Amino acid sequence: MRKQRFVLDTSAFTGLNRTKEEINKHIMEMIKLISKAKDANITCYTPPSVWTEIKHLLENKGISQRSINKLDAWLVQKSPSRAELMIPSQFLYEYVGDIRERLNKGLREAEKALLKTKKDNKNYSRVMRELRNKYRASVRQGLIDSKEDLDVVLLAKELKAGVVASDEGIKKFAKQWGIRFIDAEAFPRLLKEYIKRSEER
Repeated sequence: MRKQRFVLDTSAFTGLNRTKEEINKHIMEMIKLISKAKDANITCYTPPSVWTEIKHLLENKGISQRSINKLDAWLVQKSPSRAELMIPSQFLYEYVGDIRERLNKGLREAEKALLKTKKDNKNYSRVMRELRNKYRASVRQGLIDSKEDLDVVLLAKELKAGVVASDEGIKKFAKQWGIRFIDAEAFPRLLKEYIKRSEER
């Protein structure tokens, strides 16, 4: 079987709309599958910056140190070669334009919230809550807004690997850069299929 490489984001271990019990079950399944995947010629990577996030998540979820150590042994940590990777200027041009547009939207939401509190000072906390939600949707949704997310995409580009995440910003960038994107929800099924094929050979 041809060698497969995947770069995992923290969201590969959490997924969306899961209860605490479901997240814990999913994490344990991921640890088991990643350890088995090596025999199927599959390597799972994560940047060190993301591993710090994942480790912190596992500790907070009460995952045993033994399981964390096992995942650490099978999940290859590698930083992207940031100084060597080339980013097309067209992409950078569009990214700056997108950021400017988003910041303007965020500013408009802040102005609306300010006018609301001026009219009704009693509902200040509710208005602030609305502002946070609308600002997040305007500025951050569908955007790579952390160094960790950028490391995931850069490493996948460098390794010619697939990206595993449930993050919309990573998904958008992967599409723009021609990187294979695997939704975190579908990844365990994909690994199981690869492992099954490997065992049948």
